[in-house]
Amino acid sequence: MSARLPNADRAPRGRRHWVLSGVFLAAFLPGTAQALRVNYNIDFTTERNDNLLATPQDEIGMTVLRPGIGFEVSHDSSALQLDLSGRTEYRRYGDDRFNNTVDANLSGRLNWILVPERLSFSASDSLTLQPIDTLEPDAPGNRQQVNVLSAGPTLFFELAPSWRGIAELRYVRSAAEITDQFNSARYDTALRTVKSLSETSQIALNLQAQRVDFEDDVIARDYDRVDLFARYSRTLARFDLGLDIGYSRLDYRSPLEGFVDARADPLVRADFAWRPNDSHRFSARLSSVFSDVSTDALSAISPDAGLPGEVDTGDTVINASPFLERRLDTEYVHTATRWTFEISPYLTRLRYNETDQFDQNGYGSGFDFSWRVRENLQLGGNASITRNRYLRLDRQDETKRVSTYLRYDRSRHWSGTLTLSRYERSSSSAADASQNILTLTISYNNR
Repeated sequence: MSARLPNADRAPRGRRHWVLSGVFLAAFLPGTAQALRVNYNIDFTTERNDNLLATPQDEIGMTVLRPGIGFEVSHDSSALQLDLSGRTEYRRYGDDRFNNTVDANLSGRLNWILVPERLSFSASDSLTLQPIDTLEPDAPGNRQQVNVLSAGPTLFFELAPSWRGIAELRYVRSAAEITDQFNSARYDTALRTVKSLSETSQIALNLQAQRVDFEDDVIARDYDRVDLFARYSRTLARFDLGLDIGYSRLDYRSPLEGFVDARADPLVRADFAWRPNDSHRFSARLSSVFSDVSTDALSAISPDAGLPGEVDTGDTVINASPFLERRLDTEYVHTATRWTFEISPYLTRLRYNETDQFDQNGYGSGFDFSWRVRENLQLGGNASITRNRYLRLDRQDETKRVSTYLRYDRSRHWSGTLTLSRYERSSSSAADASQNILTLTISYNNR
C-alpha cells in the first residue's frame, strides 16, 4: 500500500505566500520597519515512530527527520498593528514508500489605519494542517494544508453622541489542498453600532451578511447567510462577561431535492472569565450557533498565539457544509512561581446541513502541566481524551494522547528537548491501534 500524497513532494504550498508577501510589504511601510519585532527559532528534530501509519497490524517503524523554522512578527503603532506567527517543517522519511513533505501553519492579523478614527484596512489569515479523512488516524497520506484568507476595509462613523458605527467589507478566500469541495470565495459585510453604558460595560447591535460561492457547484451548494444579534459585555479587574443573543438564517440559492432550501435558528453565545487572584483563572463559553470551517478558522486566530513548537495535524472535518454547533468549553489555569497547571473539559454537538455523515456528539478534556525544576531545566507534559459518537454511522471513536518532555536550556539561545508520546485510537467500527513516538529536538532561538 502506497502512502503517497498527490503532489506531496512539490515545493511549499503557494497559498502560504499570500500572507507572507503582505508581511514583507508591511515591514517596509513608512515608519514601521524600525518598530517591527521578530522572534524566531530554528530547530532540528529526530523522531522515532514505532507505528508510523497507526495500523493495528503490519506496523511500520521509522525514523523521521524534521528540521523546522518558527517565527513571530509583531508591530504596534498608530498606523499599523500586526501580529503573525507561523512555522514550516520539512519531513524526511527516508523510505521510497512515503514522499517527503513540507508542512506549515500560520495565524495572523494585520490592521492598517488609512484615515485615523475613520478608515482602516484589515487582513487575517489561517493556514493549518488538517486530515483528509477524520475517520482515519493521523498518518502520511492523510494530511492536507487548509488556508483561509480574509481582507477588506472598515469604516468608522458617528451615529449619535453616544453611539459609534462600524461598517465592514471582507473578501474571504478558502482553499484546501485535497478536498476541492471546500474551495470557495465569500463576501462578508457587517454593520455594527456600539454604545458605552459605563467605563466597564457596553452594548452592541450587529447585522452580518455573507454570500458564499463554491468553485464546485455540483458537490457544494452556494448560500447566503444573515446574522442579527445584540452583544452585552462587561470587563472588570477580576471578571469578564459577554453575551450574544440573536438569530441566524441560511438560504440556499439552488434547490435540491431531499434537502431544505432555508434554515433559521437562534444565535446564543455566553462567555465569562474569573480571576480570583493572580494564580487562578476560570473561564467558560457556551454557544449555539451556525458556523462553518472557514468562519471557525478565522475566529480561532489569536493575537497571543506565541511561537509555534511544531506543525500539528488538527481534527476538523473539511467540507462545504455549514453546521449547527452547540458547545460548552471550560478551563481552569493555575500559575505558580515554578509550575503551571491547566485542565479544559468540553462538550459538543454538531449537526450538518448538507450531509449527516459527520453528525456527532462528543466530549473530552485536555490537561497540561509544567514544572521548572531548576532555572535551566523544565519538566512538563500534556494529555487529552476525546470521545465522538457519529449518529449516522452508528460509530463511536475514542482517542487518547499522552506526552511528557524534559527541556534543558544550555544558554539563552540554545536548548534541547526530549519528548516521549503515546497515541491510542479505538473505534466500534475499526481495529484498535496505537503508536509510541520518541523525539529529540535541538533548537536555536534568537531571543
